[in-house]
Amino acid sequence: MNNYFNTFENITQSVEQLLKDEHNSLEIKQSATSLSNSVKPCIEELKQSATKLKQLILVCSNDLYRAENVWQSKPMIASAAKDEIWEQLGEISGRSIKIRQLGNNCKNEAVKEAKESWDKRTDYLKKKWFIDAKGQQKKGVSWDDKKGFTNEMKSEVDKLDEEIAKIIKEELILVCQEVLKINLESCQYYLNMLDQQKKAELNKQINLIFIEIENKFNNPIEHLPKYHLGLKTSVSPYLKALVEQGWGDINWEDVVKFKDTVSAKIENFITAIFDDRIKLATETMTKAIAFYNDFLEQQQRYQQETPEHREAEKAWIYQQRQQLTQIQDEIEVILNAG
Repeated sequence: MNNYFNTFENITQSVEQLLKDEHNSLEIKQSATSLSNSVKPCIEELKQSATKLKQLILVCSNDLYRAENVWQSKPMIASAAKDEIWEQLGEISGRSIKIRQLGNNCKNEAVKEAKESWDKRTDYLKKKWFIDAKGQQKKGVSWDDKKGFTNEMKSEVDKLDEEIAKIIKEELILVCQEVLKINLESCQYYLNMLDQQKKAELNKQINLIFIEIENKFNNPIEHLPKYHLGLKTSVSPYLKALVEQGWGDINWEDVVKFKDTVSAKIENFITAIFDDRIKLATETMTKAIAFYNDFLEQQQRYQQETPEHREAEKAWIYQQRQQLTQIQDEIEVILNAG
C-alpha cells in the first residue's frame, strides 16, 4: 500500500513541477492537470482503506496481546500446587451432594409446614362456619352466612400465601448458606493466574451466578421458575368457583375439594421453587468443578513444555509484534500525509 501511495505522491509532485515550468506546452500541462485530478481519488481511496485497515490491525494487535498474556500466565499455572486443587475439588464435590440432600430435606419440611398451616386454617373455618350451636356439622353455609364465610376464606388464603412465602424463605436460607461456604478466595487465587481475557470472562460469569443466587434465594416468590404462577394466582380460579356459587349454599363437600386442590397446589408450588434453587446451586458447584478440571488440564500441558518451546513462542510473538508495528507505522504515514 505504501508503494502505491508513494507512486501517486511522486506523480502529484511531478505534475506540480511540470506546471511550474513555463517552457512546457499548453497541451502537456492540460494532460498533466487531468492526470493530477485522476490521481487524487486514488490517493483518497488509499487513505480510506488505510483508515479501515488501521481498525482491523487493532484487532490483530489485541489478539497478539492476548497471546502474549497467555504466554506470561503459563509459569504461574504450571507451578500451582496440584494437591491443593484436588483438595478443593473434593470439598466442592462433597458440598454438591450435601446441597442436594439438604435441599430435599428443606423442601419436604417446607411442604409439611405449609400443608399443616392450611389444614389448621380450614379446620378453623369448619368449626366457625360448619358446626352448629349443638356441635353438629352443617351440610353447608346458608345465604345469610355466605358473605361472612367468603370474606374469611379469602382472608385465610391471603394469609396462607404470606406464610408460605415466609416458610420457603426460611428453609431456603439453610441451602443458600451451604452454597456460600464454597471457598471463593481459593477460586479467585487460581483465577488470577489466568490470562486477562479469560480471567475477565470468568469473573463476569461468577458475578452473574452469585447475583442470581442472591436474588433467587432471598426473594424466592419474586423470582419464580419459568412457566410457574404464584400460589395465590394459581388458586384464584378455584377460590372464585367456591365462593361465587349464586343462590345455593356453599357445601362442606365443596370446601373439602377446594382444600385438597390447594394442598396439591402448595406442594407443586414449593417443589418447583426448591427444585429450581437446588438446580442452580448444584450447577454452580458443577461449574466450579469444571473450572478446576480445566485448570489442571492446562497445568498438565504447560508442565510438559520445555524452556526451548517457550522461548520459541516468545520469539514468534515478538516477530509478529514487529511486523504489525511496521504496518501500523506505514498506515500512519498515509493518514498523516497532507
